[in-house]
Amino acid sequence: MGEPQFQNETKPRKQSVVVDVAKGVAKKSILTSLKIPILIVIGIISLIALICGLVLMFTFHQEEEINVGENGWEAGTITEFGAKDIPKEYIPIYKEAGAKYNVPWNLLAAHHRVETRFSTISPMISPVGAIGHMQFMPLTWVGWAYPGGTRLGNANIPNSILTSPTMIKKYGGYGTDGDMDGKADPMNLKDAMHSAAKYLAASGAAEGNLKKAVFAYNQSTEYVNDVLGFAEAYVSGYTEVSVGGNTGSGSIPANGGMKGVMESAEAWTKKKTLYVWGGGRTQSQIDKGWFDCSGFIYAMLKANGINWSVGNTDTLLTQGKRVPAKDIQVGDLIFFDSYKKNGHVGFYAGNGKFIGSQSSTGVAYASMNSGYWGARYKGVVIRVN
Repeated sequence: MGEPQFQNETKPRKQSVVVDVAKGVAKKSILTSLKIPILIVIGIISLIALICGLVLMFTFHQEEEINVGENGWEAGTITEFGAKDIPKEYIPIYKEAGAKYNVPWNLLAAHHRVETRFSTISPMISPVGAIGHMQFMPLTWVGWAYPGGTRLGNANIPNSILTSPTMIKKYGGYGTDGDMDGKADPMNLKDAMHSAAKYLAASGAAEGNLKKAVFAYNQSTEYVNDVLGFAEAYVSGYTEVSVGGNTGSGSIPANGGMKGVMESAEAWTKKKTLYVWGGGRTQSQIDKGWFDCSGFIYAMLKANGINWSVGNTDTLLTQGKRVPAKDIQVGDLIFFDSYKKNGHVGFYAGNGKFIGSQSSTGVAYASMNSGYWGARYKGVVIRVN
């Protein structure tokens, strides 16, 4: 994890406006009161109304500012795979940290899985010096303003400084006292999880740009694929709430049947698309060109009159006919072992290529025989009809 490039923004605090009305106005007769210029009376009433209006306007504006910070990703129920894979005692910690920093709890679980296999590696110190449950580089934890250290962020920092919230604030780090015990310790699970949530939020996850946030955590395409893959596999029924950026791709006409499916899929390779976790499940997402791998499959099938039950790659495996790899034909679904067995999927396009939505490219052609995906294709083929 390197030095982040962002600026913190603070929200205005709520304020109240108190209007003191002068007391002790002398009682006068009706005739005497008529001597008070009518314009002054109207002016006082208008001033009070203006002040009240400003108070209401400020209040609504403040609520809007708060609500902006609450947008992000709303995850659905945990899947059977998630329930088996994630230690149940950790889930409340993920949810607490995620809610505080507006990060999907299952994304935190996925990071925890990939980084330290749910804190089962020992010791929790990497060869390059990353430490703790979520593998922070010391300078990212305490702050890159701390003197010394390597370009990767390793540094010999005394524990009294590394775990001090005061020192972390001074040097601009991400270390957080998640359990409120006065220390921010990367070896404390709650502290580490809150710190990871804070880092991911600042890197784009709070605005829905999960790929950007995960890449900031570890600048490896394989790492991004693994983390987003686990995050997707851990929940079902997730819903996109707010994702910044509109690709403006628009819908692609479909002709029906598998020929139409492949025509639709190929058309998307010529459009600007974005890999978005959970994308492709709603028309709004499709219109904008937002897909994850399985969402792209569902969207292309549905557009051509083939309505399969929506889920993830595990669900896709149950809805078609398994055929031998030697009998593969254009339009078949092919699966790859990424973050898990059969964790990625695409349409076979012939000549050793497939069309899918990859986190590194969006919807694009890719080789099934070489490179990253070539090493992960194990011959799993599903025929749609």
